[in-house]
Amino acid sequence: MAGLVLTPQILESAYEYLRLTPPFRGWDLPEGDAISFRVLGARDRFGHFRGRHRKAIGANGFSEIAISAGLVRSTELLMATMAHEMIHLYQDETGTARGHHNPQFHKLARRVCACHGFDYESF
Repeated sequence: MAGLVLTPQILESAYEYLRLTPPFRGWDLPEGDAISFRVLGARDRFGHFRGRHRKAIGANGFSEIAISAGLVRSTELLMATMAHEMIHLYQDETGTARGHHNPQFHKLARRVCACHGFDYESF
């Protein structure tokens, strides 16, 4: 069995599902069509977030959420990784610690893990 095959459409669907659930639904996150979703081949990270304020995103000004097809091979891991990157998106949108795992990130992560049953220690 090959495991989960990721596509940008699957990533967007995972994002939209989570966006409609607590605690994300109270965060006023952008709709999925305002985010660029990319599948990575990377094996050094499960995913990453790049905010629209960064030149690396290009002229479209979209924030990017990318997930590694090399490491994320299950729906459970996809959802946990997407949720992790969505916290970075929220912090970017609100201007509170772009890209860092600061105390606010950890507080939000504990709440997300409690709502969705993710293991905080591996989150």
